[in-house]
Amino acid sequence: MSPASEALILLAAVAALAAVGLWAAHIAKRADAERVRYAKRLAVLHEIDRGIIASDTPESIALAVLKPLRELLGVPRAIVNLFDHAKGEVEWLAAIGRTRTRVKGVRYPLALLGNLEAMRRGEPQVVDTEALPPSEHREALLASGVRWYMAVPMLAGGELIGALSFGGERREFPAEQLAVAHEAAAQLAIAVEQARLHEQVKRQAAELERRVRERTGELEVANRELEAFAYTVSHDLRAPVRQMDGFSRMLEKDYGARVDPEGRRLIGIIRDASRRMGSLIDDLLAFSLLGRRALQPEQVDMAALANEVWAELGANSPATAVIAALPAAHGDRALLRQVWSNLIANAIKYSARRPSALITVTGTREESELHYCVTDNGVGFDPRNGAKLFHVFSRLHAESDFPGSGVGLATVQRIVVRHGGRVWAEGQTDAGAKFHFSLPVHE
Repeated sequence: MSPASEALILLAAVAALAAVGLWAAHIAKRADAERVRYAKRLAVLHEIDRGIIASDTPESIALAVLKPLRELLGVPRAIVNLFDHAKGEVEWLAAIGRTRTRVKGVRYPLALLGNLEAMRRGEPQVVDTEALPPSEHREALLASGVRWYMAVPMLAGGELIGALSFGGERREFPAEQLAVAHEAAAQLAIAVEQARLHEQVKRQAAELERRVRERTGELEVANRELEAFAYTVSHDLRAPVRQMDGFSRMLEKDYGARVDPEGRRLIGIIRDASRRMGSLIDDLLAFSLLGRRALQPEQVDMAALANEVWAELGANSPATAVIAALPAAHGDRALLRQVWSNLIANAIKYSARRPSALITVTGTREESELHYCVTDNGVGFDPRNGAKLFHVFSRLHAESDFPGSGVGLATVQRIVVRHGGRVWAEGQTDAGAKFHFSLPVHE
């Protein structure tokens, strides 16, 4: 082979290697460009997701993504539209052109975005601006360089809530461009729907809070009026009741010998009734004062308090009491003593006819509350009437069988509720009863 031939072959090899290098560089450049475009797509979707998680407004989410989305789509103008089907109109949520952005305020007919039924099926619409009927909206589109535009539906839960529209001079909308628009429209639909739900929940919560405030205010006024009424009535009734008892006692003492047995019996009935009325007034007055007295909370040894009450009330009772270890509570000692006093007195009274009356007091600490229970093996009650037990003057047994004013359990409930707790009862007729109350754990 001649030197000239060898030179030609060498030159050809060098040219081939150069061509391969150029081709490889071109491929690498295209791959880099693809990676950049893909990264931008992910950035747009990530920004929408971030807005959803942060509960941003639809406007702020749309504004944050429209500029990078317009650049990614390669169009002069892009708009996020919301549909008002009732009015047959579209409203801009946000729009961006080459020089400025806008939020809301622009409305135009739905018909400008193409076939709505096709959009409900998820089909994007391509619109020829020049083919639209003459209107200010058509002229504005043409003036901004939008000869053709596409509307990609925004669907949420099967409902067509809006569309992402974009366009320019060319009629062609490449597959990649359409894929980007579909991704963004789907995420924007989720963002808008999420924001609407969030706003609805906020409105409902605000409305509920307003109603609760109003109702609480009404209840506070009603309670104050009721307490004032009860105090006034009980206070004003004290004097005539005392007079009735005093004069009947004087009548019995000074004129008892002149009155026949039936008359003395009637005087006894009057005195007994006046004493019961006095006791009832005292209970009613004490109940009305419960809402006025400020709590004086402290650490209370509940076991010691229950034993103290039993020593006072159970001294002359044939009943046996078993008081278990009880968790300490944080509350007003005097009022909590009244709770134990009423519940234990109740248990003594309603188990008094049992040959082996037994009263058990237990307590446990649970996750967020302290639970106490007074159990007796007395006459019990019909569980269908259990809700009435804690009402003022509500009694499930006759006065002749079990005397009392009907205020004791209502007092228990008021004290416990003022401490942030709750009360309830369990029982069966002639099978005993359990009276429970709970108090919040105080750390």
